[in-house]
Amino acid sequence: MSTVSIIVSTHDQTEMLEKVLWGFNYQTYKDFELIIADEGSPEPTKELVEKIKTGLPFNISHIWQENNSFQKGEILRKAILSSKSDYIILTQGDCIPREDLVQVHYMNKEPKTVISGVSYLLPLNISKTLTQKDIEEQNCFKIDWLKSKGIKKLSKGTRHNSRGFKSKFHNTFTSAKHSWNRYNSSGWKKDILKVVGFKEDKEGEGNLPGEDLQNHGIKFRQLRYSAVCVHLDYKRISQTTEVSKKSSENRKFLVIQQKMIGDVLASTIICRTLKYLFPECTVHFVVNENTLPVLYNNPHIDQIIVFKKEYSENKRAFYLFLRSIRKHSYDVVIDAYGKLESNLISIFAQAPRKIAHYRWYTSWVYSDTVVESQEADSKNSLANKIRLQLLNPIAPEFDDYSISPKLYLSQKEIALAKQKVSTLKRNSDQKLIMISILGSSALKTYPSEYMSEVVDTICSNTDGILLFNYLPNQKDEAKAIYDQCNEVSKSKINFDFYATSLREFILILSQCDALIGNEGGAANMAKALRIPTFCIFSPYIVKAAWHDSSTGLNTAIHLNDYHPELFVNMDKNKIKKVIGSLYNYFKPILFEDQLLLFLNKYCSNTILDNSLNEKY
Repeated sequence: MSTVSIIVSTHDQTEMLEKVLWGFNYQTYKDFELIIADEGSPEPTKELVEKIKTGLPFNISHIWQENNSFQKGEILRKAILSSKSDYIILTQGDCIPREDLVQVHYMNKEPKTVISGVSYLLPLNISKTLTQKDIEEQNCFKIDWLKSKGIKKLSKGTRHNSRGFKSKFHNTFTSAKHSWNRYNSSGWKKDILKVVGFKEDKEGEGNLPGEDLQNHGIKFRQLRYSAVCVHLDYKRISQTTEVSKKSSENRKFLVIQQKMIGDVLASTIICRTLKYLFPECTVHFVVNENTLPVLYNNPHIDQIIVFKKEYSENKRAFYLFLRSIRKHSYDVVIDAYGKLESNLISIFAQAPRKIAHYRWYTSWVYSDTVVESQEADSKNSLANKIRLQLLNPIAPEFDDYSISPKLYLSQKEIALAKQKVSTLKRNSDQKLIMISILGSSALKTYPSEYMSEVVDTICSNTDGILLFNYLPNQKDEAKAIYDQCNEVSKSKINFDFYATSLREFILILSQCDALIGNEGGAANMAKALRIPTFCIFSPYIVKAAWHDSSTGLNTAIHLNDYHPELFVNMDKNKIKKVIGSLYNYFKPILFEDQLLLFLNKYCSNTILDNSLNEKY
């Protein structure tokens, strides 16, 4: 008699089932029987079983019952009762086991304990073309092979490569909620049969009786980094993005981005795309308190969850905040921040799916990790692309990275903004130009003597009014640049006209015809308002990371465009150390022609249409 009984549930998935049976053919532990629990499959499944079982080293039995969506648990019960072994492994007909799956489950069995493993989703193109040789050689569990096939994400990448101590470490410290699933679980037959039948869930899926098992003194153990299988993505063959778009499934998403204004604004495209893909979904967004004004009126966010400053300073306050997150019962967490605070928020959320960018030291927190792209999309910035790639695990067909952030203003706000700036102009055609005079730090700020030259060039080639954008604590630095400008420029600069809040600044910016100056939060807000921008990038910042060319309104200037030889063998740390000498090469004369073209196009006295044609 075999020491293990493997029960494979299936329904009309012959091509997948064949690949799963190949997977069991190459197991390192071979003393098992295999029972196919068939929920009403047509004749081809029976024909496959009869054909393939003669060439396999283990016994196969086929139990069939008529298809009834509300009795899926019954076929599992019949299969368990028919098994000849004391120990049971449950899986599905679309999950290929890693070569050590049976061995891991059986060797880790304990009295009165059930074990659950993990599966990760193979993209559709790989699922369809996977061969018997690929399974024999375990290619579908090798990251390098998956990359060679063009995979865009490494879903649960650390898990399917984990062995030995590494897998034991991650199994011990996993944050995953204990559960017992139908695609990769095991337990003692006598323990399972203590529960009378299987409870059907609301969709008739025959979910396993975790609570009932616990009531009978059965413990749960996770081996998510040892017991591994791959989930074939055949369900999506007929499921186009349009079908997903019309889905009525009301998923609840939590998006996390506790960072600067530009980062929060960039991450709003995650919320926007979720609403496009899943119109009935609910989206909550965790952000720092000081970034709230860029989110007002956003129709794609159902609730803003404020991460207050005190949470970073007071452990008790932070703990209470984490407990409040747990109460929401999210289906999916998308962590676009990836720092300790958001790691903890993700853990406490206890969502079945947790998605983040891959970091070897935090990947254990998440169910899905995505490797950040290193190349910007032809129509969008890298910052936007890597955020949209976080949706790959839940929407693998979606690959449109042309979506850009947008700020939303009410009609009342627009009217107030027009009234506020109307007194600045001598006539309605006169242009209003916002100057991003300072960056967020010295590292990201164009030298003052050069910036004053840029301002003089603007003022000598346009009759527009200039507004300096700076924070209250930067007023002395801004005044120093103003003092270096010539008298003609000073006459065109309204230095003391400033916004009293971030939202008021956004409203004033919405009435400007262009923004020119240091790349940063102000520039990102201008882009989100579809205001033309001329951004001077710090040598420390990669231009492709934040330059958005999707609308054609934005010009970006970087020292690397003119002196690429200066950046050979230079990483960020080296650039930071020599930033002063690099700026010495970045004189305004380098980009004067481009600035003049920009001024002629957007800052002449012609009427400019900044309307946005929404894609979604």
